Amino acid sequence: MNTPDTRPALQALNALYARRAPIYDYELMPVAPLRREAIAALDLAPGQTVLDIGAGTGLSLPGLSQAVGPTGRIVAVEPCETMMRQARQRALTDHLETPVDYLPTTAEEAPYASALGARRADAALFFFTHDVLQSIEAVDRALAVLKPGARIVAAGLAWAPPWMPMSNCFVLGAAMHSILRMDGLDCPWRHLEARMADAEVERRWLASAYLLKGRR
Repeated sequence: MNTPDTRPALQALNALYARRAPIYDYELMPVAPLRREAIAALDLAPGQTVLDIGAGTGLSLPGLSQAVGPTGRIVAVEPCETMMRQARQRALTDHLETPVDYLPTTAEEAPYASALGARRADAALFFFTHDVLQSIEAVDRALAVLKPGARIVAAGLAWAPPWMPMSNCFVLGAAMHSILRMDGLDCPWRHLEARMADAEVERRWLASAYLLKGRR
């Protein structure tokens, strides 16, 4: 259950993404190559289970489904009802063979056990989920249901070095349009990296974005 303190934040999050939902797929078209790279970095195998944290309109679902196949499973977490409806429709339209468990809630409250039971997931994807990654509770909740050695990949915006002002202008504009929390943009992956057995961070797009990959 949401506490009184988190309810306004949840309402703001839903309002932000409900406004963006109609054009969200078009907005994220430029990041499609990075999405493909992130999914490939998960190194998924047929039959595995993967968490898609902050699934949005389901843009990662086709790539994840192709990787784990009909014997695999995807657990998609997305609090915005409008975006979740689009994700469900995408799965139907694209005729995804992989079973998808949709958890329409925040990453802090995601009932992973309802989808996984006693099993644990093999991998987790955090693609452009800045607000999620700033929540230690959300990160810990997801990592708790991963197998030891599970593959973890995250990607998103990050401040570039101060001598790259054009990159930072891009980050500022994109962040103001797409996230609630501006804090942590200097190192958005810090909570996740601190809880991984090994992690590697690479910068992209003139240092305005990052790709974190490693294992639990």
